[in-house]
Amino acid sequence: IATKAMTQVFAFAGGAMAPTLGREDAAGAARASTSKPSSSKPSYVLARRLAYPFRSAQVGDVVAFTHPQDDTRVLIRRVSAIEGDELVDAANATVFVVPNAHCWVMSDADADEPEARFEDSRTFGPIALNSIEWRVMYSFESAVNHGAVVNSAEASVADEPVLREDLTAA
Repeated sequence: IATKAMTQVFAFAGGAMAPTLGREDAAGAARASTSKPSSSKPSYVLARRLAYPFRSAQVGDVVAFTHPQDDTRVLIRRVSAIEGDELVDAANATVFVVPNAHCWVMSDADADEPEARFEDSRTFGPIALNSIEWRVMYSFESAVNHGAVVNSAEASVADEPVLREDLTAA
């Protein structure tokens, strides 16, 4: 993601972040973030640049980052664990500790549905915190279908003045 702007708009399509991002279309099918091509109409998000290590992502934040295995793709996922957090794999009775300076990211889509298996840390493992370049602040599809993205409490406080400025300037 090569830009020096402090905020950026990203287009996305797919269901990886449903129901958080994207809204339901006329057929009732939720659309949201994935970097895979989709025939559905794209939605958009407004994201704020994160200056690592001063402002890093927190658990609960929706973030945008370059795919760890394909630098031509950008993914939007939610941070579900940060360095030192323990993740338990109940099926295999194992515990995984997120390594230093890394985080675990997940799609918001219901993982129990077979068609909702999207790429996230379950696929590619933990990602380096310094690879997270953006926090998603706002989602919009149309003049009547938009809203702020729910992030961590810390992010909401930090992003409120940026959102106010960017949305009133638009």
